[in-house]
Parts: sequence; structure tokens; C-alpha cells
Amino acid sequence: MPRGRCSPPFPSPALPVSTSTQHAEARATPSPAPGSAPGAGPYAWYRHWVPVAPLSFLDPSRPTPVTLLGESLVVWRRAQAGEQPPAWVVMRDACPHRLAPLSEGRLEAGGTRLACAYHGWEFDQAGQCTRVPQLGSDSKAAATACSSPRSCVTSYPTRERDGVLFAWLDASEEGRRLADESEPPKTLPDEATSAGDWIMNELPNDYKFWVEQGMDPAHANFLHHGMFNQYDAVPMEGGRVRDIDLHKGWRWEHRGYEKKNKDMHGLREFVPPFLIRVAYEQPSGSVFHIATLQVPIRPGVSRTYFKAGFSKRTPRDQQEAKAAEAVAAQGAAGQQAEASEGASRAKGPDETQAKATAKGSGGRGGGGFGIFALLGKVPHWVFSSQLIADQDSIMMCRQELLMRRQGLDRRSYNLNSRSDEGVSAINQWLELAGYPDSLWGGQAPAPAPTPGSGSVSSPRAPAGATYPGWPEAELPLDLLLSRQERHVRHCAVCQRGQKLVTRICVALTAAAALAAAAAAGLAAVAAMSPQGLAAVGGWKALAAVAVGAAALAWAAVQGWAFREERFVSGVAQWLRVGGFALLGKKMKKA
Repeated sequence: MPRGRCSPPFPSPALPVSTSTQHAEARATPSPAPGSAPGAGPYAWYRHWVPVAPLSFLDPSRPTPVTLLGESLVVWRRAQAGEQPPAWVVMRDACPHRLAPLSEGRLEAGGTRLACAYHGWEFDQAGQCTRVPQLGSDSKAAATACSSPRSCVTSYPTRERDGVLFAWLDASEEGRRLADESEPPKTLPDEATSAGDWIMNELPNDYKFWVEQGMDPAHANFLHHGMFNQYDAVPMEGGRVRDIDLHKGWRWEHRGYEKKNKDMHGLREFVPPFLIRVAYEQPSGSVFHIATLQVPIRPGVSRTYFKAGFSKRTPRDQQEAKAAEAVAAQGAAGQQAEASEGASRAKGPDETQAKATAKGSGGRGGGGFGIFALLGKVPHWVFSSQLIADQDSIMMCRQELLMRRQGLDRRSYNLNSRSDEGVSAINQWLELAGYPDSLWGGQAPAPAPTPGSGSVSSPRAPAGATYPGWPEAELPLDLLLSRQERHVRHCAVCQRGQKLVTRICVALTAAAALAAAAAAGLAAVAAMSPQGLAAVGGWKALAAVAVGAAALAWAAVQGWAFREERFVSGVAQWLRVGGFALLGKKMKKA
């Protein structure tokens, strides 16, 4: 992306002035050396490639508002200009004129300029002001105004990788140099066949809880009982996590957590601060890959990304992996002796959705993965239910409320098994990084009021942000399970899908009504005609019209229910299946 020297002299409108000042200091301060202790300096959250959105979720025809790390941003697609190819642009979402949100604006000059909808000021991809309509008759004054640093919008370096748009949110000269010297991390290995596009949700759960969830495979059979079977769970075996590095992260090797995968070799990698990579290798050599990204939006809200893929190990790869497998096997011997020690430790997104998707693979090698490449062409709303994300999000919301109301933190956890090793390790990293203070500057949310305790403080979220009032106030179920709030408003694919499904539902409803009217009309004719049913072609013709009307009505009802669950709300589904209990599912006990 072309660079500008635009740094408006006002703080981000997304945050109080004091918080924005702390963020600016964090961006300008180098992060501490690897392994340094807390207090050695703030962790430089802004000096990393921050996931913005899956590319397929973005609408190139209009600007899109996004909040990342507490900063309100606008994303827009600059059209090709001369020899410059099209490119995604990420800028601060505030016009320097009257601080109106640029995300409410429109694309002008053939898509090469972003125009503010308030007074028409226009900006290029570098954030340079190119037009002030109110000075159009005075070319000298217009040139002076456009060249002023006060007329610029901060524009950030961007990269595209693995179908995701990334931004580097330190636009200082030093920050740009560091951005040039680095690349976003690889999410899935090159040899993996993707099982579909990215799934992304913006959920009312703090970043801390999502990175814990990504390191907690043992929850799947219990939290998601009904889709998984809690009676199939087995004690996990695995190695200890050692050498936790602030910048390089760490790896954790373990065995399976249920009967059907107990012999697999699992590898979890944390690539600070946003990426978790998972690989499950079966004895047959087939490998199931998962990539999750967890991005803080503001205290209590995160964006979670999820993608899965499959690959096949060669015999040579399997031999090279034996040493790594031994590490996990050795850990089992010391698990009982270390149980008491573990009790004092640590004082999307989970992979279960991917495991549900993977059931159709049959553990086959590369030849069996072609179907997933084909399925990847189908819009994700066709197959992707949000029920697993519902269970994750609601449980973590209730966990967060309980911990804040009682003044508890990660040191209150009782981690006493090898399956807790990943949660313990991620909390050690969070302590090294100084989270949450290193990101939010000590601006922690107020303790959540207990029910019936009185009034709630006003929301601290930016205008237009998701989940207003959270985390200061408890969210109602309809907002927790809102498909619009968590996903559709952020996804151009699902916005188009909702329009399509709505049109289909309207057409089915109208057709059912017309068919019902036709059936009623034919019945009336048959009743009044001296010829009776013969006047309408006999009883078979009348029955066919009536059955057709009933079938259309059934299809319309199913269509509206599908539209509700995919694009509007998950409340009806949650109540129907019994929430966490999934009462409609009968699981056999071993």
C-alpha cells in the first residue's frame, strides 16, 4: 500500500482520550525482549499483523466499519488506478474535518477515493486529503488545505494472506519499517486441503477466554454433548509445556480426548498474539488441521476466526514425527505424580465445529479430500450452524460474569490434570504479556452488577459497536444469540444470502397462498356444479392441488425457520434443542 505521512493530531474517537494516549504510547514503545518479566515494558499489541476480516466477507462496493484493539477503523477497496492494482485499505474511521465516521461515506473517482458523507471531503489510499468541495473555487486555498497534516487520515499497512486481510496498526515511521520486515503468520500448511472458507464471529467474550478455549480440547465432549458424546471422553495424555516465549509462543503435544481419537498425535501451537494452529495426526497418517484467530475488539468482545483442512503424512513424515510423539507418551507416566502440582498452576474458538465438519472424511488420505475443495465453493451459510458457537459463547459469558462479580481471576482456577496444560500455559503467556493492562491500559470494565442490584453504568463501547452495555451489564439471551450482531453485519456473503433466502421464502409463501386459494376455488366449483368433482377433473386433480398447497406451505415454514436460525436469531433453536443439555439428543452410555 502506498505510504502517506498522515497522522491527524486528534485521538481515536473510539476511546476516551486517556486510553487513546496510552495506546499511542504502546505503539511507540518497543516490546520487551523474549522471556522478559512483566513490568519490563508494555507488550506491543499494535506491532503485529492484526486480522481484520476474511476477504470474502468484505464488500468492495462500499466502506466497512471495523473495530480492532479498541480502535475504530474503516476498510475500503481502492479500485485500480493506472498501473496500481486494486488493494484493500484500512484507515482510522474519522474524518479530520468534523470527526464524522468515514465508514458512512462512499467511494468516488471510480473507486479510488473515499468520500466523507458529511461534507464530501475525499481521501486517497494513503490517507491524503485530495478534495475539499467547500474550497473548490479557490485552488490555492484548496491545495493548502489538502496538503496540511491536519487534513490527513491515518492509513495503516495491510497484507493479504490465506484469505484474510491483515493490518499493522502502528503507522509511525518505525512501525512501518517493522511492518515491511515481517509477514502475517501462515495459518494452514500449504499441503492441506481446505474444508471450506473462514468462519468469523464477533462474540461477547473477552480475548482471554477465547485463547483459553483454543487450548482446551477436553471440553468438547461435555460442553457440546449431543453433537459429541460425553461418555466417549477419555483422560488426555500429553507432555508439559516448556519454554514459553513472549514473542515466539510455544507448542503443546498431547494425545486424544475421546475413544475414537485416543491414539492420535495432537500438536497445538500458539503464535502470539492472535493465532492458534492445531494438527491432529491419526495412526493412518491422515492429518486434520485447524487454524483459529482470536482478536480483541474491546474489553469483553473478540473476533474469532476458524478454518479447517486435511492432509496426508508420507511414511517419511511419520518416521520423523515419532520423536515428537514420544514426548506426549512420556508425559502420561508423570501425570499422577504431578496432579497436586497442577492444582496450583495458572493461578470458534474451539475445534469442535471442525471435528463435526470432518466426520465425512472417513480418515481418508489426499484422494478423499476433493469433496471439501468443492464444498468450499458453497456459501458458508448453507451448511454452517452456529449451535456450537452458541454453547461456547454463552458458557464463557456466564463464566466471565461470575468471575467479575466475585473478583476472581486465572489464579483462582483449579487445574489438576494434563488436559489443563494448555490453559495453564496460555495464562502464563498472558501474564508475561501483561494482559489486559498492556492492551487496555488498566481500563478494565467495572464489576458486573448482580441481578436486582440497581442501575447499570452507561456503555463504554464506541458508537455502533456490537453488544452495547457489555461487559458492564449482563446480556439478554436474544442479544447473545443474535446472528445479525455476531456475524451477518460483518459478512457480505451472508448479507447477500439473507436477501436471497428472503426472496425464496416470500415466493414460497405466495405460491402456497395461491395454491391454497386455487384448491379452495376448485372445491367451491365442485360443490356448486351439478357435475360435482367431475367439473374440476375429478378428486385426484383436487387432491393434487391441495397436496401441492400443503407442500408449498411446509416448504415456506421450513424456509422461514432456516432464515431465522441462519441470519436472525438462534433463540428458537437454543430452546428447541435444550441448550447445553441438548435434550433432543439421546447419547448411549459406554
